[in-house]
Amino acid sequence: MKARLLVTRMHRITTAIAALGTTAPAAAPAAHAAYAAHAAHTSHAAYAARQADSTLPLPTAVRLALQSHPAVAAARASEAEAGARVGEARAARLPQVSALGSLTRFELPMIVAPLHGFDPTRPPTFNRTLLQGTAQLGYTLFDGGARGARIGAARAGERVAAAGLASAETRIAAEATRAYLAVLSGHGRLTAAEQSLAALAAERRRVQQALDVGRAARVDLLRVEAAIAQAEAERVGTASDLEVAELALARLVALDPARTRAAGLTPVRLRDTTLTGDRAMLLARAADASPDLAQARRRSEATEFARRAARAAWFPRLELGGGYLGFGSGTGDVTSEWQATVRISYPLFQGGARASAVSAASSRARGAAEQYRGAHMDLEAALDRVLAAAREASARVTAMTRAVDHLTEVVRIEQLALDAGAGTQAEFLRADADLRRARAALIEARHGEILARVELARITGELSPDWLANAVEPVP
Repeated sequence: MKARLLVTRMHRITTAIAALGTTAPAAAPAAHAAYAAHAAHTSHAAYAARQADSTLPLPTAVRLALQSHPAVAAARASEAEAGARVGEARAARLPQVSALGSLTRFELPMIVAPLHGFDPTRPPTFNRTLLQGTAQLGYTLFDGGARGARIGAARAGERVAAAGLASAETRIAAEATRAYLAVLSGHGRLTAAEQSLAALAAERRRVQQALDVGRAARVDLLRVEAAIAQAEAERVGTASDLEVAELALARLVALDPARTRAAGLTPVRLRDTTLTGDRAMLLARAADASPDLAQARRRSEATEFARRAARAAWFPRLELGGGYLGFGSGTGDVTSEWQATVRISYPLFQGGARASAVSAASSRARGAAEQYRGAHMDLEAALDRVLAAAREASARVTAMTRAVDHLTEVVRIEQLALDAGAGTQAEFLRADADLRRARAALIEARHGEILARVELARITGELSPDWLANAVEPVP
């Protein structure tokens, strides 16, 4: 029974199209012409206007976000701090030079200079006011490797900060790209909603004309008006979402919201949708260049150097020193002498402090090594997710492109059938709603494909404004 009804319906539509072709070959129906004109205006004229007014390409937006975002600025400050700590640690390898001067007033006369012997014929000088000055030079000859370990830890910390900066930059670049595409997606959904409203408005005019001459029922007009109201409500919600996305992009790139309107952005697509490289190659590339994994690896290196520094406390410390001392009084009597020192020190008992320090440092090193292993596992899982997302997005783009093409033709045929009196309004409205949803899904799929590729570039450490400039291109 259902098959017979379907055959009868297709026969009616075919007959209606043939009748339209023989009776009015020179002019399309008014509703279809209005729909086609609005679609052409939206797809060509609006795009040309966007291109003419485009002032914020995607790579530029990413550069602005990297320049202004506080997370990137904080990471740069951390890198500068880590570099300064390297200089501080390296200074321990150099000789230490110091100077000291003092003036002291005593209640009773005090000997001015140290006694190195006693000569009754030349008694020492006493004075209540003493002047003393010292210039000293010190150098640590051996400390069990503590200085080298601290320098190594500081350098590893500098590399941790550098990896943190790279991680922050790639994260903000991905976030800026996501915000940029959110605006374009919202604009695409709004355009699709407006196209649907134009088609529904044309259908309302057709029904009103048919109702005026008694060829349509009142319920047909109510049905199309309900569809228009629903589409208008969806359009309002879509416009609100678009405004929120524009404001979010403005905050991210530190620009006035007027600069991040959808009309000022450039629709983009991937230059090459082919995903090069297998999983093993991409994993090797990510393991070598991922800033997140590099940060965990450098932290592990820093804790290993800290463990070496703690173990150095078990070795004796050998220091060399020298000084030049000057003595005088309030009435002069200036004299001077030099001194040299070789000092070796070794703590015999510290209550277990050294052993505890080594144990704590070793535990931190083991923990950091396990964290690095965990980061590698997380990286592998993230790569698997993004590869699956990239394949899914590519398949969705192909499928939704085909769906939009087919549904566009279905809407056209349903409109022709309505004009010929062979179709039903419910079928046309259903087809129009399906087309609206398919167009929005196609926009989301295309942007999802870009975001999957961006996330892959972030994982492999390639994401940057220059990479984006090479990976995407304006939609023609």
